[in-house]
Amino acid sequence: MSIIAASEMHRLFIAVPLPAALQNKAADAMDRLRQVQSYKKWVHPQDLHLTLTFIGDVPPASIAAIETELEKVAARSNPFPLRLHGAGTFGLPHSPRVLWAGLDGGMEQLRRLQADVEGQMAALGYPPEKRPYSPHITLARQYTGDDPALEEAPAALFRPDDADGSALAWIADRIVLYRSHLGRTPMYEPVRTVVFHAGG
Repeated sequence: MSIIAASEMHRLFIAVPLPAALQNKAADAMDRLRQVQSYKKWVHPQDLHLTLTFIGDVPPASIAAIETELEKVAARSNPFPLRLHGAGTFGLPHSPRVLWAGLDGGMEQLRRLQADVEGQMAALGYPPEKRPYSPHITLARQYTGDDPALEEAPAALFRPDDADGSALAWIADRIVLYRSHLGRTPMYEPVRTVVFHAGG
């Protein structure tokens, strides 16, 4: 049996991509927040995405089977609306580990899509996470400041009553298999994109 070196493994996850226009809007919001909030790492705008499931380290020879399963998901999926809506944190209030953007819109369709993708990956031997799915878009990690406005500042992001609230919306019509490259910026490389085409 051949042993695959760690350097030859591909670290993979599956996500709904954020359109370029919304990556730019999120980048502007992150730049404003960066003036008053200190995080160890801010996500590069091109790396912003909505994770569906994390796969982990995979040998290159196994990628084709993953792509085949994603094509099956796309063949029974229809586009649905999503919108950036609010923001918050995970972790202790005074020292959160993650700053995230929230979502609204077709959340039921999103949850069905996530369950479908996770189920297809489980059939290939990639177990689902034990935590319940919590859809969000990570903006930054590891708070390092002590700003008293910690809770209020994120809450002001992506408000639905903003003048450009409609510009925060998009149609989710595809999923992407991404590869992570630690230490590189941007960090995530699209490996395969599949567009939803149920009934067509």
